[in-house]
Amino acid sequence: LAASTFLQMAVKPDIVHVVGHTEYHHAATAEDVIEACQVVTGAIQLALQGLPDMTQDEAVQARKEELVREAKLLLEAIADLAPPDVADPLTHAPTLAAAVRAGLLDAPHLMGNPAARGQVAVSFADGACRAVDRRTGRVLTEAERIALLLAKEIV
Repeated sequence: LAASTFLQMAVKPDIVHVVGHTEYHHAATAEDVIEACQVVTGAIQLALQGLPDMTQDEAVQARKEELVREAKLLLEAIADLAPPDVADPLTHAPTLAAAVRAGLLDAPHLMGNPAARGQVAVSFADGACRAVDRRTGRVLTEAERIALLLAKEIV
């Protein structure tokens, strides 16, 4: 809890959501929440005393640029699903539902959900969670993943 909070402080958040460190075991009690808040407060106070600027790391900057580029591709693919008369596809519930059904917005944990595809396969590579081709295990770029989905080649 302290380590993740400390790391989060590198992006200078306006708010911090405290998650009870006991949640994996039991629903947090009042005492658990108080303890978690104390741990988080301590981590924040330490972080505010000074941190190296991790956001300036070349690898972090490269990944950020990759995420932004790939997010734009995904948003464009979602917008392309909308009927022509929809003013804002990204706030149009039927378009977003279609994106979930098509697998554009997917996650492994959606498997079995009747409203979602739930078939994306992911793997961690170089510290990043990435989509992979189920058949080969090869990491897919977002452009490749979208193209395979739209061509209905991803099983």
